[in-house]
Amino acid sequence: MVRVAFLLNYPTHYKGAINYFRNLFFAIDKNLKHEVKIFLFVPDNLSQEYIDIFSPFAQIIKTNILTRNSTKWVIDKIGEKLLDKNILLDRLLSNYKIDVVSHSSFISKKIKTVNWVMDFQHLHFPDLWTKKELKLTKQFLNRLITKSDRIFLSSASAFDDFKMEYDHLTDKVNILHFVCQPEEGLKIDLDERTKKDLLSKYDINRAFFYLPNQFWSHKNHEVTFKAVKILKDKGYSPLLVTSGLMNDFRSKKDHIQGLLNYIKENDLSSNILLLGLIPYKDVLNLMILSQCIINPSFFEGWSSTVEESKTIGKPLILSDIKVHKEQKPEFGMYFDPNNVNELSIIMEKVINESVNHYSIEVEQLKKTLENRTTAFAIDFAKGIKF
Repeated sequence: MVRVAFLLNYPTHYKGAINYFRNLFFAIDKNLKHEVKIFLFVPDNLSQEYIDIFSPFAQIIKTNILTRNSTKWVIDKIGEKLLDKNILLDRLLSNYKIDVVSHSSFISKKIKTVNWVMDFQHLHFPDLWTKKELKLTKQFLNRLITKSDRIFLSSASAFDDFKMEYDHLTDKVNILHFVCQPEEGLKIDLDERTKKDLLSKYDINRAFFYLPNQFWSHKNHEVTFKAVKILKDKGYSPLLVTSGLMNDFRSKKDHIQGLLNYIKENDLSSNILLLGLIPYKDVLNLMILSQCIINPSFFEGWSSTVEESKTIGKPLILSDIKVHKEQKPEFGMYFDPNNVNELSIIMEKVINESVNHYSIEVEQLKKTLENRTTAFAIDFAKGIKF
């Protein structure tokens, strides 16, 4: 039995990481229960909401070493900076006889570490960072990659980027494809009461496209907004529903305000709904109810939107970036993310044609999801065994 630790050492508003851990833990519990024991170390002030998410799959250990700005947290951070080691965390992990620490941006000379590098976006869009941020990002990744025993990457596309900088360390790499699990069991439709309540909650009054991305500039909402305008000018009444945190701390220009201005200047307030950050359950249910899901992003490490859509068998309109093609959604339609006309043509086709031909049996989806989940767990197991 391999005893694997994960550290919840990031802010809980980073929902993507919370969701990633939940899905990974599910895959491990379902497929490796007799081979891998999960320990999740969390801040001692973590709310019960997150304990409830993870406790079905992991032994939860609360510690103030992970509680930001606590005395022990400060001591451990000073040790990391001056001595390049986390003395208190090392001791705690040793007390629990941990064999491997995974996915935690953690380095140890005593315990094996397998760290996850989400992507190498800074190589493709360096202008999104200040010079100081770019320098710190490169230093952080260099320490993580050179000092970890192994590295998980989310895609072959990310591996290509890795080789640009670390071609001499490719033997450290394992590719681990994330798989999304529905929270309440796999379904491709909602009962009438749930459907009515959800549409009423968000004031959705007709068929809609759904774009569930955070509002970072590289997510490229602008091209979709412009496509909506083209369709409206043609006499259609398209509805684009968006959700995601409407904040981008890296944006040198206020591109979110620019998007809001575009909606106002082009009279699109009845065509584009901005829901902001909403519960994950609602995100998945809106995916089910949508006519089609859109991800126009210029860059992804491994798109959770695509994986979620694959899980429920939903059609997708995707930017034709490498990783989207690597993810191979069965019902994917691709466009150049710089070409609004291409996107508008595909959206028009979806509006005019019935999407019934995209339908797929639930049992087939369940089988496919089970196979993907098993592969997720097996690939994880390969990465943590030494």
